[in-house]
Amino acid sequence: MTTPIPTRQRLTNRVLDEVCALPPEARARRYWDTMVPDLCVQFNAKRTGTPSFMLRYTKLDGSDGDYSIGPVDKVAIDSARAEARKALNDLHAHGIDPVQARRDAREEAKAPKLKSFEQLAEAFIESKAAQRPGLPPLEEVYFLRHYVLPVLGSRKFDKITTQCVMDTVTSIKNEVGARRRRKGANGKTTANACHRAIKRVYKWACNKDLAIRNPADFAPLFDLKREKRRGRLSEERFGLFWGELTGRLYGMARPKAGLLAILLFMLMLQRPIDVARAKRVHIDLTKRMWVIPEDYTKTGYEYHIPLSEPVVRLLRVVMSMTDSEFLFPSDRENGPYLHEQGLTDGWIRVRRRLLETGRLDEKDVELYDARRFGRTQIRAKLGFSNDVAEAVINHVAQQHEMSRLYDVEEMLPHMIDAHAKWAEEVEEMTKGDLSRFIEHLESTLI
Repeated sequence: MTTPIPTRQRLTNRVLDEVCALPPEARARRYWDTMVPDLCVQFNAKRTGTPSFMLRYTKLDGSDGDYSIGPVDKVAIDSARAEARKALNDLHAHGIDPVQARRDAREEAKAPKLKSFEQLAEAFIESKAAQRPGLPPLEEVYFLRHYVLPVLGSRKFDKITTQCVMDTVTSIKNEVGARRRRKGANGKTTANACHRAIKRVYKWACNKDLAIRNPADFAPLFDLKREKRRGRLSEERFGLFWGELTGRLYGMARPKAGLLAILLFMLMLQRPIDVARAKRVHIDLTKRMWVIPEDYTKTGYEYHIPLSEPVVRLLRVVMSMTDSEFLFPSDRENGPYLHEQGLTDGWIRVRRRLLETGRLDEKDVELYDARRFGRTQIRAKLGFSNDVAEAVINHVAQQHEMSRLYDVEEMLPHMIDAHAKWAEEVEEMTKGDLSRFIEHLESTLI
């Protein structure tokens, strides 16, 4: 008769040999170590084969967990104890679950190793595409592949310095400027766009712990010095465009999406592209807030847009018109949502009618002038600071990310007030048509 071996004792090589020599029917499932009480030698369910060192531990949620250290014929008992102690220390001192840590390590090992800037940039592009299903590629994709990767693609991304980025951006500016493929082209716009693209790749990489610094984190090298477009819109002209737009909509059984989008643009003062491709999931009518994630914005920063009462009412009507994920789904084959050009084309048609009927005496009035005019009125007439006016239209200053987040929180109450006052200003400039038109829509559509 085989003498039973105690299931709890100091595990040694001799004890392990004796345990393994037992016939399966005489073996216990587990033999525990007294030096590290949570460490055991464990056989499979049928008690056959070579046993393994196993650590029994309590997970963070209170349930039991088993952490396999390795088979006894491959791992020495002293090494097993050391690994068990380390795992228990990491668990209790740092909250690191040993099984999850091993799983994460295996996933990281299987992931492709990124070395060159091209590999990093393509990983960035792939990641953003996965986060933006149904949307066209970010504008950075074109600038990266057409201008940046031919220069920096083969370089190790962790060896690229700030001076290297500056030199690359400057060479792109000089190259584009020398070609002069269009009138007035000097390469500055393209160079700044390439700089933004590089900066955004590294920002993503730092957030993913793939990089430890952003060598492109500096202000734009080239001042574009665009001509200021002042005075293109006035309170009277704003009212003319608004009246022409709503005048057409009053007579429609089903309002045209493009015209409604222009009205929302005039009311909210956001970029036309953001209005055109707005997604309902980003809009919370209860909290009166539209938060556009950084992956959907031109600048790569998250936008916080307070919604005034008229905007909430108008959005509620727009949302009732379709079940699409987009506020303004496209009825054509050029994309899932209304193209930004649709707003521009609608504005041009309205401008043409105003010119033809003699109500407008200036043909150089662009869609974007409404945004510029609104920003000016918020500062000059409504009395808000320049910083608040900039925040309302989501102009992003070149500043540290944490600084911007802090500024948004500090600025939000003032932004809410400014948006509300701007809605009152629109009501005044349209001589009450803002309220009348929304009431008309609510009575016919909701």
